[in-house]
Amino acid sequence: MTMAGTIRCFVVVALIIICAFATAQTGKQSGEPAPACDPQLAASPAGSAPCEAVPAQETAAAAADDSTSRPVEDPSPSRQPVLHYTPALNGGDPIIVPQPFRLRYLFGGGVTQGFDSAAAGPFRNLPTGISVFDGYVAASMQGSRWFLLMQHASTITHYTSSEIQGQVFHRTAFLGSGDFNKSLSWSLEGRSTLGDDALRLVNPLPERMVGQFSTAEPVSAAYGIDTGRIWGGDLEGSLSWKPDTLRTFKLEFKDAYHRTFADDLHNNIANVRLEYLKQATERTSYGFVGHSTRETGTLICDTNGAGFEVATKLRDSIMVELAAGPEFGSSGCGRRQAVNVHMALAGALNATTRAYVTANREFSSGYVRQGTWEDNVVVGVGKRFSRQISWGLDAGYVKGTLMGTLITYHGYFASTEVRKRLSESFTALATFRRFDHSISGVGVRRNVVMLSLVWTPSRHNAQRSDPYATVSRQTVTTGSDHED
Repeated sequence: MTMAGTIRCFVVVALIIICAFATAQTGKQSGEPAPACDPQLAASPAGSAPCEAVPAQETAAAAADDSTSRPVEDPSPSRQPVLHYTPALNGGDPIIVPQPFRLRYLFGGGVTQGFDSAAAGPFRNLPTGISVFDGYVAASMQGSRWFLLMQHASTITHYTSSEIQGQVFHRTAFLGSGDFNKSLSWSLEGRSTLGDDALRLVNPLPERMVGQFSTAEPVSAAYGIDTGRIWGGDLEGSLSWKPDTLRTFKLEFKDAYHRTFADDLHNNIANVRLEYLKQATERTSYGFVGHSTRETGTLICDTNGAGFEVATKLRDSIMVELAAGPEFGSSGCGRRQAVNVHMALAGALNATTRAYVTANREFSSGYVRQGTWEDNVVVGVGKRFSRQISWGLDAGYVKGTLMGTLITYHGYFASTEVRKRLSESFTALATFRRFDHSISGVGVRRNVVMLSLVWTPSRHNAQRSDPYATVSRQTVTTGSDHED
């Protein structure tokens, strides 16, 4: 049986088992009292505590005795969806989902003037001026038991040098989630890129969520190694069962595909993950995880592992995640790994300063063709000088191994940005980025400087999280936003 067939069988069997248990548990829970307000399950206006925005529940008896009865909320057959945080394709702070609208269309755009020291890639030294034009459209919608956010961004470039032609790059993403009942929920997320790979360096860099805090993806340290047209996509989904308010069983799957058109090479990475989480205290949770990964392309790499994970809030605005466990890989993976590791510390130090650091030994995202295990470190700091002006700095390092060989690749990146809010709809940015890496003896040394004007109409902009705000009494979850 192929890996794809094995994963499909595993998913079907697990779905049947989880649904059976969930059905049995639903009857048992019908008589339990409703849990106290959970800030992650309640949306509220900026600057107010989430639970203060939720009216007190009135019992039927009290409502009958109350002659001045207040408006009563329409009872929902399912629990309110947990708030998620997802990166915005047009940059800026993460988007909160579900948004507080049944249906809303989002759009925006931007223009950039800048300089690229090596616009033609690693094989030619071609410094040139660059003009970038960005467009962004999105839609947010939700029903009584589900929500969906879809985003698309397109970028067009023009260069002052006549030796290089203008390029186009498209990015698409969606995130959906919902409930089958009070105990069983699902989520589905996808991303796709198509166009000239060089434009990754002038687009907003990808982000990974640690709780409600965004951190830079370490794959940015490898950007620029490919030239020409590329296509990539990944799809991941999960099924979660909560037999009670403290325990969660989660089944996750992911498949990522990447292809370069110049040499028609491609690779595919499939992963399945089974996770158990338990809420130990109001601030701390822990769990156990097992996963299996297969990469196909020129060779085949199989790796399986397990681990223990814990997440805690040191205080209301600082989150810590730790996970580690044994790993067993096949000879096709090249240099074998004994352990997998994930460490993250992120949060707001005060009302004007935020910082994070992450370190991982994890399987490749697939951007580096035939890449397998990677060690990476990413750090970042941000400072808000006023309501209109903020500054951020991100830097990272990655070192990895190619399939079936002992050849390693490594690189680092640094990106700093000053952001000035001009009005409710316009923001000015000044950005500097440095990329420095090598793979198979090919080195990239690239500097990018950009001045941008971003347009996001206030009536068609998404509600976003505040990276400098403290979130009191927020439930801690682990693993949901960490990629293997």
